[in-house]
Amino acid sequence: MAQTAAGKVITVFNQKGGAGKTTTACQLAGTFGHRGFDVLVADLDRQGSASKWLARGSEDGRFPATLWSGHLYSGNVAAELGKMVGKYDLIFVDCAPAVDQPGTWSSLLVSDLAIIPTKLTPADIDAVYDSFELAKRARKEIGVDFPVRVLATAYRRNRSDERVALESLEENTAYPEFPLLRTTLGDRVAFTRSMLYGVTAHSIPKAGDAVTELDALADEISKILGIGSRKSKK
Repeated sequence: MAQTAAGKVITVFNQKGGAGKTTTACQLAGTFGHRGFDVLVADLDRQGSASKWLARGSEDGRFPATLWSGHLYSGNVAAELGKMVGKYDLIFVDCAPAVDQPGTWSSLLVSDLAIIPTKLTPADIDAVYDSFELAKRARKEIGVDFPVRVLATAYRRNRSDERVALESLEENTAYPEFPLLRTTLGDRVAFTRSMLYGVTAHSIPKAGDAVTELDALADEISKILGIGSRKSKK
Protein backbone atom coordinates (compact mmCIF):
# COMPACT_ATOMS: atom_id res chain seq x y z
CA MET A 1 0.00 0.00 0.00
CA ALA A 2 1.03 3.59 -0.54
CA GLN A 3 2.83 5.32 2.27
CA THR A 4 1.33 8.49 3.69
CA ALA A 5 2.88 11.88 3.14
CA ALA A 6 4.11 13.34 6.41
CA GLY A 7 2.08 15.57 8.60
CA LYS A 8 -1.62 15.07 7.98
CA VAL A 9 -3.46 17.11 10.61
CA ILE A 10 -6.82 15.76 11.80
CA THR A 11 -8.72 18.18 14.03
CA VAL A 12 -11.34 16.63 16.33
CA PHE A 13 -13.66 19.34 17.63
CA ASN A 14 -17.16 20.19 18.78
CA GLN A 15 -18.93 23.00 20.59
CA LYS A 16 -20.30 20.62 23.23
CA GLY A 17 -18.43 18.75 25.95
CA GLY A 18 -18.94 15.02 26.34
CA ALA A 19 -19.44 14.45 22.62
CA GLY A 20 -16.59 11.95 22.35
CA LYS A 21 -13.73 14.16 21.12
CA THR A 22 -11.02 12.67 23.33
CA THR A 23 -12.26 9.13 22.76
CA THR A 24 -12.23 9.69 19.01
CA ALA A 25 -8.84 11.39 18.88
CA CYS A 26 -7.04 8.93 21.15
CA GLN A 27 -8.62 5.74 19.83
CA LEU A 28 -7.85 6.75 16.25
CA ALA A 29 -4.34 7.90 17.10
CA GLY A 30 -3.60 4.60 18.79
CA THR A 31 -5.19 2.60 15.98
CA PHE A 32 -2.99 4.25 13.38
CA GLY A 33 -0.02 3.90 15.72
CA HIS A 34 -0.62 0.15 15.84
CA ARG A 35 -0.63 0.21 12.04
CA GLY A 36 2.91 1.53 11.93
CA PHE A 37 2.35 5.26 11.55
CA ASP A 38 4.29 7.86 13.51
CA VAL A 39 1.46 9.59 15.37
CA LEU A 40 1.22 12.70 17.54
CA VAL A 41 -1.71 13.53 19.81
CA ALA A 42 -2.04 17.30 20.30
CA ASP A 43 -4.03 17.98 23.49
CA LEU A 44 -5.63 21.44 23.24
CA ASP A 45 -7.99 20.94 26.18
CA ARG A 46 -6.82 22.36 29.52
CA GLN A 47 -8.66 19.53 31.27
CA GLY A 48 -5.91 17.31 29.89
CA SER A 49 -7.99 14.17 29.35
CA ALA A 50 -5.91 13.05 26.36
CA SER A 51 -2.69 13.84 28.23
CA LYS A 52 -3.76 11.69 31.19
CA TRP A 53 -4.82 8.89 28.86
CA LEU A 54 -1.47 8.74 27.07
CA ALA A 55 0.50 9.22 30.30
CA ARG A 56 -0.98 6.02 31.72
CA GLY A 57 0.44 4.05 28.81
CA SER A 58 3.68 5.92 28.27
CA GLU A 59 5.96 4.11 30.71
CA ASP A 60 5.85 0.74 28.97
CA GLY A 61 4.93 1.98 25.52
CA ARG A 62 1.40 0.61 25.58
CA PHE A 63 0.07 3.63 23.70
CA PRO A 64 1.75 3.94 20.28
CA ALA A 65 1.70 7.72 19.94
CA THR A 66 3.52 10.81 21.20
CA LEU A 67 1.82 13.51 23.27
CA TRP A 68 2.05 17.28 22.77
CA SER A 69 0.41 19.59 25.33
CA GLY A 70 -0.77 22.11 22.78
CA HIS A 71 -3.12 23.95 25.16
CA LEU A 72 -0.03 25.74 26.51
CA TYR A 73 0.40 27.52 23.16
CA SER A 74 -3.09 29.03 22.79
CA GLY A 75 -3.28 31.06 19.56
CA ASN A 76 0.15 29.91 18.40
CA VAL A 77 -1.11 26.38 17.79
CA ALA A 78 -1.04 26.68 13.99
CA ALA A 79 2.59 27.80 13.97
CA GLU A 80 3.62 25.07 16.39
CA LEU A 81 1.79 22.38 14.42
CA GLY A 82 3.55 23.66 11.33
CA LYS A 83 6.87 22.86 12.98
CA MET A 84 5.80 19.25 13.60
CA VAL A 85 4.15 18.23 10.35
CA GLY A 86 7.47 17.01 9.01
CA LYS A 87 8.15 14.86 12.05
CA TYR A 88 4.93 12.81 12.17
CA ASP A 89 2.77 11.00 9.67
CA LEU A 90 -0.48 11.89 11.43
CA ILE A 91 -1.34 14.52 14.03
CA PHE A 92 -4.64 14.09 15.87
CA VAL A 93 -5.76 17.28 17.59
CA ASP A 94 -8.10 16.92 20.59
CA CYS A 95 -9.77 20.33 20.94
CA ALA A 96 -11.38 21.96 23.95
CA PRO A 97 -15.21 21.77 24.16
CA ALA A 98 -15.99 25.18 22.62
CA VAL A 99 -15.86 26.59 19.11
CA ASP A 100 -14.56 29.99 20.25
CA GLN A 101 -11.23 28.64 21.51
CA PRO A 102 -8.23 30.15 19.65
CA GLY A 103 -6.53 26.75 19.59
CA THR A 104 -9.47 25.15 17.78
CA TRP A 105 -9.49 27.90 15.17
CA SER A 106 -5.73 27.68 14.69
CA SER A 107 -5.88 23.92 14.25
CA LEU A 108 -8.67 24.13 11.69
CA LEU A 109 -6.59 26.53 9.61
CA VAL A 110 -3.93 23.85 9.08
CA SER A 111 -6.23 20.82 8.92
CA ASP A 112 -6.25 18.13 6.29
CA LEU A 113 -9.42 16.71 7.83
CA ALA A 114 -11.80 17.81 10.58
CA ILE A 115 -13.97 15.35 12.49
CA ILE A 116 -16.99 16.46 14.52
CA PRO A 117 -17.93 13.68 16.97
CA THR A 118 -21.44 13.85 18.35
CA LYS A 119 -23.79 11.83 20.47
CA LEU A 120 -27.32 11.52 19.19
CA THR A 121 -29.30 13.55 21.72
CA PRO A 122 -31.16 16.73 20.69
CA ALA A 123 -28.70 18.96 22.60
CA ASP A 124 -25.73 17.26 20.93
CA ILE A 125 -27.25 17.53 17.46
CA ASP A 126 -27.96 21.24 17.97
CA ALA A 127 -24.31 21.85 18.90
CA VAL A 128 -23.11 20.24 15.67
CA TYR A 129 -24.44 23.17 13.66
CA ASP A 130 -22.23 25.64 15.53
CA SER A 131 -19.31 23.41 14.58
CA PHE A 132 -20.42 23.45 10.95
CA GLU A 133 -20.37 27.24 10.93
CA LEU A 134 -16.85 27.34 12.37
CA ALA A 135 -15.64 24.85 9.76
CA LYS A 136 -17.21 26.95 7.00
CA ARG A 137 -15.41 30.07 8.24
CA ALA A 138 -12.10 28.24 8.47
CA ARG A 139 -12.39 26.89 4.93
CA LYS A 140 -13.25 30.37 3.66
CA GLU A 141 -10.36 31.92 5.60
CA ILE A 142 -7.71 29.69 4.03
CA GLY A 143 -9.42 29.16 0.67
CA VAL A 144 -9.21 25.38 0.98
CA ASP A 145 -12.23 23.10 1.23
CA PHE A 146 -10.59 20.54 3.49
CA PRO A 147 -12.90 17.60 4.24
CA VAL A 148 -15.15 17.80 7.29
CA ARG A 149 -16.99 14.75 8.56
CA VAL A 150 -19.47 14.03 11.36
CA LEU A 151 -18.96 10.96 13.53
CA ALA A 152 -21.81 9.46 15.57
CA THR A 153 -20.48 8.33 18.96
CA ALA A 154 -21.96 6.27 21.82
CA TYR A 155 -24.57 5.09 19.31
CA ARG A 156 -27.19 2.76 20.76
CA ARG A 157 -28.75 0.93 17.86
CA ASN A 158 -31.64 -0.31 19.98
CA ARG A 159 -32.83 3.26 20.58
CA SER A 160 -35.35 4.44 18.00
CA ASP A 161 -34.75 8.11 18.87
CA GLU A 162 -31.04 7.71 18.15
CA ARG A 163 -31.75 5.99 14.85
CA VAL A 164 -33.95 8.95 13.88
CA ALA A 165 -31.22 11.40 14.91
CA LEU A 166 -28.67 9.48 12.86
CA GLU A 167 -30.98 9.66 9.83
CA SER A 168 -31.29 13.43 10.27
CA LEU A 169 -27.51 13.75 10.15
CA GLU A 170 -27.37 11.54 7.07
CA GLU A 171 -29.80 13.83 5.26
CA ASN A 172 -28.23 17.11 6.46
CA THR A 173 -29.60 19.18 3.58
CA ALA A 174 -28.47 22.46 5.19
CA TYR A 175 -24.79 21.46 5.16
CA PRO A 176 -24.37 18.79 2.46
CA GLU A 177 -20.64 19.54 2.29
CA PHE A 178 -20.21 18.07 5.79
CA PRO A 179 -21.45 14.47 5.51
CA LEU A 180 -21.76 11.78 8.12
CA LEU A 181 -19.09 9.10 8.28
CA ARG A 182 -20.42 5.65 7.42
CA THR A 183 -18.79 4.16 10.51
CA THR A 184 -20.29 4.79 13.95
CA LEU A 185 -18.81 4.19 17.40
CA GLY A 186 -21.10 2.35 19.77
CA ASP A 187 -21.72 2.94 23.46
CA ARG A 188 -19.08 0.41 24.54
CA VAL A 189 -17.36 -0.26 27.85
CA ALA A 190 -14.10 -1.01 26.02
CA PHE A 191 -13.76 2.63 24.99
CA THR A 192 -13.97 3.81 28.61
CA ARG A 193 -11.65 1.12 29.93
CA SER A 194 -9.07 2.06 27.34
CA MET A 195 -8.68 5.46 28.95
CA LEU A 196 -8.26 3.93 32.42
CA TYR A 197 -5.41 1.70 31.27
CA GLY A 198 -3.70 4.05 28.82
CA VAL A 199 -4.35 1.88 25.75
CA THR A 200 -6.72 1.59 22.81
CA ALA A 201 -9.62 -0.84 22.67
CA HIS A 202 -7.30 -3.24 20.84
CA SER A 203 -5.69 -4.09 24.21
CA ILE A 204 -8.96 -4.60 26.11
CA PRO A 205 -10.16 -8.21 26.52
CA LYS A 206 -13.37 -9.19 24.75
CA ALA A 207 -13.51 -5.87 22.85
CA GLY A 208 -14.02 -7.36 19.40
CA ASP A 209 -16.96 -5.14 18.43
CA ALA A 210 -15.14 -1.99 19.53
CA VAL A 211 -12.01 -2.99 17.61
CA THR A 212 -14.07 -3.74 14.51
CA GLU A 213 -15.57 -0.26 14.65
CA LEU A 214 -12.20 1.43 15.16
CA ASP A 215 -10.58 -0.46 12.31
CA ALA A 216 -13.48 0.37 9.99
CA LEU A 217 -13.26 4.02 11.01
CA ALA A 218 -9.50 4.11 10.44
CA ASP A 219 -9.96 2.54 7.00
CA GLU A 220 -12.60 5.13 6.11
CA ILE A 221 -10.37 8.00 7.24
CA SER A 222 -7.43 6.56 5.31
CA LYS A 223 -9.46 6.78 2.12
CA ILE A 224 -10.52 10.36 2.83
CA LEU A 225 -6.90 11.39 3.41
CA GLY A 226 -5.66 9.41 0.43
CA ILE A 227 -3.21 7.35 2.45
CA GLY A 228 -2.65 3.63 2.90
CA SER A 229 -4.47 1.90 5.72
CA ARG A 230 -1.06 0.78 7.01
CA LYS A 231 2.31 2.43 6.70
CA SER A 232 4.50 0.78 4.13
CA LYS A 233 7.92 -0.40 5.31
CA LYS A 234 10.85 1.18 3.56
